[in-house]
Parts: sequence; C-alpha cells; structure tokens
Amino acid sequence: MKDFTLTVEQVQRFDEDGYLIIENFLPESQCELLKQKIKDVIDQHLDLKTHPRTLFTTYQANKAEPDTHMMTDYFLNSGDGINFFFEEGAFCKETEELACSKYEAINKIGHALHTDVPEFKEVAQGEAVKNICRSLGMKKPTLPQSMYIFKSAGLGGTVTPHKDNSFLHTGGTRLLGLWIPLDDAIKDNGCLWFIPGSHKEPATLFMNRNEEKTGCVFEGEKNSNFEEDDKYVIAEVKRGSLVLIDGDVVHKSYPNTSDRSRNAFTFHLYEGDGGNWGATNWNQPTDKGTFVELY
Repeated sequence: MKDFTLTVEQVQRFDEDGYLIIENFLPESQCELLKQKIKDVIDQHLDLKTHPRTLFTTYQANKAEPDTHMMTDYFLNSGDGINFFFEEGAFCKETEELACSKYEAINKIGHALHTDVPEFKEVAQGEAVKNICRSLGMKKPTLPQSMYIFKSAGLGGTVTPHKDNSFLHTGGTRLLGLWIPLDDAIKDNGCLWFIPGSHKEPATLFMNRNEEKTGCVFEGEKNSNFEEDDKYVIAEVKRGSLVLIDGDVVHKSYPNTSDRSRNAFTFHLYEGDGGNWGATNWNQPTDKGTFVELY
C-alpha cells in the first residue's frame, strides 16, 4: 500500500511551483463514502427552521470592508464545530425559502470535520498526510481547520484570487493546504487555477479580528500579481487526487457552470514548531481540542 512519502522530485516541484498534484490519493470508494457521509452530517445537524442563513462570499480585492459572513458571531465561533454556510443564490428573495435542495444550497461546511466526523478524521489525520508532512520537513504539523466545499452544479460561485496565508497567518512558518476533490474537477465545474511560483512573494494582505472581536478587517494591500490572468495555469484533476497548496501561492476558481458538482474536502496544516498562531487570526483554539498536532 502506497504511503505517499514524497519523492525528491515532487518536493522540488512543490518548492518551485507552490502547488503539487498527487493522483490516486483516495480510492473512488472512499470518495463516495465521504460524499454520502456529508449528507448524513447535513441531515443530523442542519435544521433550516432555526439555522442562521449565513451566506458565504469570498473577499473582493476592491472592497474596503470584509464580506458580511465574516462579521457574524456564527462565523467567528465556527472553528470548533459543524457549521453551514450557504451559496448566495440559495434562497428565493421573495419567499426566503430554499431555491434548491438543502444539499445543493450549501457552499461549505466547517471547520471541525477533522475531529468531529470519523470518516474525515481518518483522512486528515492519517498516515499518508503525516508522511507528506515529514517529506516537507515539518516538525510539528498542526491541523487547525477543515472544510467540505460543495461547488454545486450551476450554483457554486467564484472564489477570487487569494493566498491562504492572508486568512491563516502563522508568524512566518509554513502553511500547507490539502485539497481533495471528491468529483472530477475540470474547467466547466470550477477547478482550481494557480500562478506557479507566486508563493515566492509573501502575502501582504491579511484578514484579522477587529479590536472589538466582533468581526474581521482586512489590513495591507493585495499582491500585485492577483489579476495577471495570463499567468494562471489550470489544474484539472481526477476525483481522489490530492492538491498540495503552499500558503503563499495565488489561486482561484471560477463558477460551476456545468450540470455536475465539484465537491472537495480540504484542510490546512501549519508548522507549530516555532510558529506563531496570531491572536488576530479569526480561528482560535478552544477547549474542544480542534487544533490537532499530527505527531
């Protein structure tokens, strides 16, 4: 059984490009299991009669203020539990009822699937992930958050260009994103796009909790290469692949204009050895133990 220890060539490619595609990380049967399990999570935890209708929107670089969902207690307190964020077009404006099924209406679920749901914990805290971390020289890889992204057919929206370090800052140590598509991710259903090598320019824009701890503010300026469309490279991948993402590489995705979903399970790791998980990060450790040291 493959242990997914990275080869020297893979490490060199990752260091050069800022992202790396690893095929066949999960078998198709496990992809299907995770897709079914997330429906069970929705059925068990989502009561539309009482649940806040928090919409997920991505940061727009030309906006002075953060997006609305980032100013809610629901978002700020979502780091250690199972929480639901809806697509912008999920509800009818006239009736305020769902415009589609509840499984299609959700943009993402976060941010503690890696501790609260065994099937996702097995992936995020598994030996394969630990071996990848060791290959990259990480001494104390720490897992602070995980998400299930739906990108539903015809509804999943744009994710604007960004660096993950803007949202999860670690005091200069490595931040690593792990993105696993549970459906084939291709151009028309909203696969990822990257600017290779853009991680060599550190993030200069950061989302921080405001002084009142009631929401988030963006501080700094976006990096100059966010809008250089000719530099983006498409990353079409098969379901069950793993995409490693450096915290400083620029990436984005377009809306899902197809009739097929683009579900993905994603989580982040940071180097806890010498790292500084800042007090201004939106996600803070709690007594529920969702910040997990892998080894």
